[in-house]
Amino acid sequence: MLIVVLGDLVFDFVAGYLAAWAGARGFGYRGMIALGALPCAATFTALYSLPALGLRSFAVIAMTLLAFRATYAIIDVPHNVLIARVASDSRARGRASGYRLLFSTLASLSIAAFMIPAVVNVAHTASFSHLAALAASAGSSFCLALWVAAWSSSTGYSVPKQSIVSAALMPKLDGLMLGMFAIALTTGFAMPMFSRTLIYFSTYVLEVPGVSSRLLLALTVGQLPGVILWTYLIRHAEKTQLLAISYIVASIGLLIFAVSGSNALLLTGTAVVIGVGLAGVFMLPWGILADIVDVAEFRHRERRETATFASMLVILKAGAAAGSGVIAFVLGSLGYRVGIEQSAQAQIGIQSLAIGIPLVGAFGALLVLRHLAIGHDRHARIIRVLNYRRSRHKPRFSF
Repeated sequence: MLIVVLGDLVFDFVAGYLAAWAGARGFGYRGMIALGALPCAATFTALYSLPALGLRSFAVIAMTLLAFRATYAIIDVPHNVLIARVASDSRARGRASGYRLLFSTLASLSIAAFMIPAVVNVAHTASFSHLAALAASAGSSFCLALWVAAWSSSTGYSVPKQSIVSAALMPKLDGLMLGMFAIALTTGFAMPMFSRTLIYFSTYVLEVPGVSSRLLLALTVGQLPGVILWTYLIRHAEKTQLLAISYIVASIGLLIFAVSGSNALLLTGTAVVIGVGLAGVFMLPWGILADIVDVAEFRHRERRETATFASMLVILKAGAAAGSGVIAFVLGSLGYRVGIEQSAQAQIGIQSLAIGIPLVGAFGALLVLRHLAIGHDRHARIIRVLNYRRSRHKPRFSF
């Protein structure tokens, strides 16, 4: 998985360049998604067919994983950039990011309810051909869904044609962009630390090992009302304000969780509250980033949306990789051993990872958000100026 993470850091930038090339050639992001669907589904099916084929060597698994992640990046980068193109209205972009997280959460629940038990059953019965068939079925459904989505999408918000070099370069690192990347680091590194260490926390701090799966489910379930809440509130409040409130909600939940003891009912309810906060933490930055792309074009007269979104993805994934490394380093240095009673130092370390790091990250994000001065009205004025500029420079191209 470390190889996969390192591969992602390269694949996302390459995919950003390809998306910029496709846009400059008039092929568009929808074309990239439609073209990349089949290779992505094929490599996914190949990955889950390895046991049936008797291929279990590290090299084969690593290469197949890298192939899957490379083809996935070709879809993932333009799919994220589309938030900046489906609409020019700041509120509509926020709602689009909410809808995306809503269906992503439903997908996670479906995987937990149906796919994981199916894969576990395959592992116990060694019916690897069934696993390959399941992967092929999922890949086919994936292709069909993406092709329908690409075909049915409207042209949305068009922008002036730009050079490949300009579109693929790093974004201009002004205050807004640096602030957004700081938010990305918090989103990828600090806030997920709670869910990543929850099994350690429940087993060795709470000493209730069986409750971790229930808490993780409650955390995911809490994101459903959270997505609906934040998506609705976008109509009445600024996205940056809602993101700050999301961090506060998640932080309050973390503090209550830390003092809840081993009360399973209270822990579960608190996990739902944390999930509500995390829903805003994970969905709102994408809509804000789409607006910042427009602000950057207004300020610098260059639009580098593919590079901006690819950089955001790289920072998120690098943060996730760093989080896994920090967990391993801290637990190892404090003498953690699986299946035994942990020392007081190790327990404090687990508490610091699960509760302390997310709280520090949330506090840092709140400080950054104080300076992200972009709202619905200001963005609307910038769009009017950009539209005037673009009306003087033809031609346009769609996505």
